[in-house]
Order: sequence, then structure tokens, then C-alpha cells
Amino acid sequence: MSNKKISVIVPIYNVEQYIIECLDSIVNQSYKKLEIILVDDGSPDNCGKICDEYAKKDSRIKVIHQENGGLSAARNAGLDVATGEYIGFVDSDDYIEMNFFEELLKSIEEYHASLAVCGVKKFGLENRMESYGNKQLSSSEYLKALLCGTVKSYSCNKLYKASLFEIIRFPNGEMFEDLKIMHLIGEKTTLVSFTDKTFYNYRIRQNSITFNNKGTKAKDYLTATHNRSERYKGTELFIFAIAGEFRSLRVIVSDMSWNKEKEYRDLFNQSKQLFKICKKEIKGFQKLLSYIYLISPKLYLLLKKIALNISSIDI
Repeated sequence: MSNKKISVIVPIYNVEQYIIECLDSIVNQSYKKLEIILVDDGSPDNCGKICDEYAKKDSRIKVIHQENGGLSAARNAGLDVATGEYIGFVDSDDYIEMNFFEELLKSIEEYHASLAVCGVKKFGLENRMESYGNKQLSSSEYLKALLCGTVKSYSCNKLYKASLFEIIRFPNGEMFEDLKIMHLIGEKTTLVSFTDKTFYNYRIRQNSITFNNKGTKAKDYLTATHNRSERYKGTELFIFAIAGEFRSLRVIVSDMSWNKEKEYRDLFNQSKQLFKICKKEIKGFQKLLSYIYLISPKLYLLLKKIALNISSIDI
């Protein structure tokens, strides 16, 4: 078995009822050479005390207490002090299976990959499994899948070579922080290894950051995917980024009232402009529409209207 150190970064805020389940799932991992970095992000409950108690019992645990700065700031604080050859993230209201790190490290080393990905079990307000099968993708293949959304931009169901985060940090104070950097990580990968096993358990709860503020969520999600499209304009990845941006439009389409607000209409018009560029410059336009039809027939019909240059779109 490998003897490489894995730094596990756990951002913690106001999750007292879940944190013990989370921490137990980490300290009891089958792979033992862990550096466990708990970042108490100014939590107003007893999370900070619980972290300190765990640190007294396990020498692998380091605790950082800081003023509340948000999820990105907490993850970045962990990255700044991490000393492992590999990096993993676990959110403090989630938990992992006991062989999470052992299996992902084995996958990385077997295929000489720079990143390993496992399936996700979502539970709580909704229950579903997300798995990608057993496969290995080149950097280009992985980016295409990531951009169009067939592989999700989660940060927590992965094990990374630490070098991938050498100059990359999460954007402070923003929603969808994963979506805003996972493609940058993807650009630095050589090979990405997937396992069809589901090792990460993701809790969906009503008072989480992304569950609330649906209007802000829609705006931030579309902005993030739009910025990715702009980044890859003129490259072979552009059509995949466009597909991802249109996929994100479902968030807005699903609530018609949002589109009556000027700020969302402006974002929507940005997407219309990109669609026109796509139609003019990319030969695979029909292929793109076919892909979008599989995602959402309603969205497909909407985009067909845009393609016909209908200036007023009744959503």
C-alpha cells in the first residue's frame, strides 16, 4: 500500500448536529496516513469545541479557528497549510465511506492519474446516486465532460495531486465556487481516473447555502457557466462550454418569474449572443442541439426560437 500523505480539508460552520458523523468517517478511514485539517470558520455553535476535542484524541488533526469568511475562505485556509502529496475535501455536513481515500489513491497510482473521481450518493431532502463508471479520461476528454455537465464540478468526491492547487484557490465570497475552478484544475491534469463505486455521501438540507436564495443561485450559476464559455471561445472546447451554459439555463427556465427581472434578462441576453456565435462559427451546431434535446426538450425548443432570431422570447 502507498505511504503518501493525504491532506483532508474540512470547512466547518454551524453544523453541530452533523459534524461528529463527518469527523468519525474521516478518522476511521482504512487509509491511515492522513493530515486532517479542520477549519472552524467562525462557527457560532459548538463546532469549534468539538474540533478541539477531536484534535486532543488524534495527532493527525490540525484545527484552524478563524473569523467567518465563507466556504471558499475556509478551504483556502486549509490549502495554505496542507503538506500532503494529495488533497481531499470533505464538507462538514457530509460523510465518506471508510475506504474513500484508500480506493481513490489506489486508482490514481494504478493509472498514473493526477485526479481520481468516485460516485456520489445524495440524501436528505432528495435521494439519488450519481456515478460515472470505471474509466480513464485524458485532460481534454475530462474538460469536455466537465464543461458540458456530464461530469459534475463537485470538489468533494475527488482526490487530487497537491500540485494541481499550487496556484489555484477558491474564489472568496462567491457561490458555486467549485464550478468556478474545477475547469482550471482540469486544465492542469494529465489523466483522470473514475471509479463507479459510490464513496461520498452528500447531504441535501433545507438550510444549506445553495438550497436557499434561488434567485441569486440562478444568476450566479449562469454567470459562472457564461464565464467558462468566454474563456474557451475560439477553441475546440467552446461547443462543450456552450452546452454547459445552456444546461444552466434550465435553472432560470424552471422559474419563469426570474426572467422578468432585468438582471436575469441581461444574463439571458448574453447567452443569446453566445448562441449566435456558436451558430455562425461551429459546424457542430445541429449536434449541439441534439445534445441539448437529450438534456431538456423544453430548453431545446427555447433555443430553437433563439436560432430563428426571435427577438422577444416568451418563456
